[in-house]
Amino acid sequence: MPPVVLGAVALGGAAVAAGGLSAAFAAGGLIGFAANFGGSMLLSAAAQAMMPTPSLGQMELQARMVTVREPVMPREMVCGRARKGGVIVFLHSTGAKDKDLHLVVVLAAHRVKSIGAIYFEGEEAVDASGIAQGRWAGKVTVEKRLGAADQTAFAGLIAAAPEHWTAAHRLAGCAALYLRLSYDADVFPVGIPNITVDLEGKDDILDPRTGAQIYTENAALCVADYMAHPIYGIGAAIGEPDGISPDSLIEAANICDEAVPVATGGSEPRYTCNGVVSLSQTPQPIIESMLTAMAGRCIWQAGQWRLRAGAYRVPETTLTADDVREGGLTLTTRQSRASNFNAVRGQFVSPENSWQPDDFPAYASEAYRLEDNGERVWRDISLPFTISASMAQRLAKIELERARRQMRLTLAGKLKAWRVAAGETTYLRYDRWGFGGAGLPEGKPFAVDAVRLDLSQAGGGPRLAPELSLQETSPLIYDWDVSEEQIYAAAPRTTLPSAFDIAPPGAPQITEELYVTRDGSAVKVLARIAWAPAASGFVETYQVETRREGGAWLDRGRTSGTVMELRDIQPGQWEVRIKAISILGVSSAWREGALEIVGLTAPPAALTGLTIQSAGGLAVLKWQRAGDVDVRVGGNVIIRHSKASLATWANSTLMDQVSGGEAIAVVPLKPGTYLLRAEDSEGRIGPVSTVTTKGVQILSFAQLNTLAAEPGFAGAKTNLEVTAGTLQLKTGTDAAGSPVVLATEGLYQFDGHLDFGGVKRVRLRSDILVGASALSDYIDDRMTPIDSWADFDGSQGADIDVVLEVRETDDDPAGANPFWGPWGRIDNSEIEAHAVEARAWLRTRDPAFTPIVSELRLIADEVV
Repeated sequence: MPPVVLGAVALGGAAVAAGGLSAAFAAGGLIGFAANFGGSMLLSAAAQAMMPTPSLGQMELQARMVTVREPVMPREMVCGRARKGGVIVFLHSTGAKDKDLHLVVVLAAHRVKSIGAIYFEGEEAVDASGIAQGRWAGKVTVEKRLGAADQTAFAGLIAAAPEHWTAAHRLAGCAALYLRLSYDADVFPVGIPNITVDLEGKDDILDPRTGAQIYTENAALCVADYMAHPIYGIGAAIGEPDGISPDSLIEAANICDEAVPVATGGSEPRYTCNGVVSLSQTPQPIIESMLTAMAGRCIWQAGQWRLRAGAYRVPETTLTADDVREGGLTLTTRQSRASNFNAVRGQFVSPENSWQPDDFPAYASEAYRLEDNGERVWRDISLPFTISASMAQRLAKIELERARRQMRLTLAGKLKAWRVAAGETTYLRYDRWGFGGAGLPEGKPFAVDAVRLDLSQAGGGPRLAPELSLQETSPLIYDWDVSEEQIYAAAPRTTLPSAFDIAPPGAPQITEELYVTRDGSAVKVLARIAWAPAASGFVETYQVETRREGGAWLDRGRTSGTVMELRDIQPGQWEVRIKAISILGVSSAWREGALEIVGLTAPPAALTGLTIQSAGGLAVLKWQRAGDVDVRVGGNVIIRHSKASLATWANSTLMDQVSGGEAIAVVPLKPGTYLLRAEDSEGRIGPVSTVTTKGVQILSFAQLNTLAAEPGFAGAKTNLEVTAGTLQLKTGTDAAGSPVVLATEGLYQFDGHLDFGGVKRVRLRSDILVGASALSDYIDDRMTPIDSWADFDGSQGADIDVVLEVRETDDDPAGANPFWGPWGRIDNSEIEAHAVEARAWLRTRDPAFTPIVSELRLIADEVV
């Protein structure tokens, strides 16, 4: 019978829905029993799906030796000893010519026991006591923090850059370094070196044998510590319901602590766990990978997790024919040839090889090779949490010996067979198959891989009975003699290349750029992928695959070169993997890389080379043509002007907007600052470039008359109000109660006009002092330090404008029916008129901002 599964059950050859199963249980009087018993089995089935037998190759050895600077990085946990890089979270230069570079590197997201020597590009630069070595002497100073919750901020960094690092920057709960590097071209020829550090990891791991929280390399305790973590693990607290069984953990920890002799003399613990966990991964691969360090299993049983370290357990139970239902034994004596192997090789993390992944001495059996017709068949494994070559060899032997015990048995048992639990060993005495008698008086030992609940018909009703999956086991699996150990040599061994062992290519390097389509009508994104060739003379082509945002891998084809271009690519997080393919069709391992393609979502760069020339009341602005393709095609250059002494985008007014492909513009000449920004085809704007002028002209002008709206702003107002001596758009609240402007445009009509006493030639110029206010940006609401504010009043980026318009007449404005011309914008213009009237438009594109006008004037000048 098949096992019980969630949702439907096989009953007498027919599928019965959950309701039908309940009815069947009710008919058999088994409701209470099934509620407890069946529920346990469903959890067991889920646990088996979550925690299958660990595959030693599931988690590839990760590169730990790189220090990166990224805006977002996953937290990392360090178990035992490791050498690793970190994340640069602060970078600042000080001193004459920025000679001193200050870096803060976070190493782990928890407290650690110790931070040891520091390495630059793989060479020891600072010893464990903090003293710089060799050519770095006098060029490097360091402060360390172990990650205590109450640790203090870096005193040296506070003294060097108090405006950026304060006593509040404690990095509480994070192990970190502060490095001060003094620049010297001979010492740092390539700039910031790659930084790695020797660490002794978590020092708050609970040992249930003593009740103390300690630093330990005990593999079982490290696995339990991760599983018990309420956030990054699965919340399986030790001794708690749905947690880890203390008895099983103590047994596993004791096994791990057993002393094992080694060939070089002395002994070492049987199993240790030393490595780095990226907490962005899901718990399943993390736990499975950590379990490889002790050849272990993790089993859900009786409402608790039970850890089993790799060791032989003398069976305490015996199964016989009395425990088996009729026809309930199925025996498989050998595995298929495809899944069989007689030698094991793989990688571990080698301290002797600068903590790089390295091959441990392979474990091979000559007896098993002869059993396989003399053919050597390898199994490759990965041991990311093992740093001892001798320990790696013992784990490799366990992997081989477990697999060579090929006899597997499915036992459909009676209910009393349920006394045998998953993860245990049991004797099976079955004389018919030779499992008993004089040679095996107690029976043959089997490991219980799984126990499932089976539902069958018996006596006219349903019956619950266990089904056991058993695998042959033996004490010889875990037996080890020091004579079996091969001495590990970190130095590489010279071997002839194999056409069946293809080296992977270099890690892909991805860059992006914009390009214009052939017809010149659009701008698109190109991703260029490049990689170093594989170190193998047998490689013929490279296969490239990509995927976006974690989707399915897409085959991009093959190439014999080492560069591939992908055109019209969409923005997002892209992953690339490349493998080498030999002339025989043998593939290498994949090499992967990733890059966030920004493409057309990136804002333009600042305009450079901005200059101004004046001539006849006009300002000629010139700049280097925008380098961004999406500015030159479909974009613009926005020109604004401000009379404020400290000019900003928010206190300026719009003067003109020209095509993004232009590098020159002519605008009215006014004293003050001209501000220019590039705008791409999607409306994103770049940084501000400025140029200042006094507005001097060859002709001398004298002020003739002024029409001023301030301080009272007494003229007619539409959608405007006067507040604290300034003119601004009327405000109210939206549905959420937040302040907003009631209209995005308002009109102010000047009270009066300029009368020149007759038709006269004059120069008119606007004189506007404007600012912007963020209506809902309150100082009390800001959660960041004031030093990080872009501006004090929150108006940075406000898109507001004030436009002054005039109309003129050649008639006497005091006459009966003077004829007034049309309204037109005025910045700096020469006219001939008897009188002019003026009005001003206040505008905003965002209801959360309002322009604030404190000066609004129309000035008439005449030539002296």
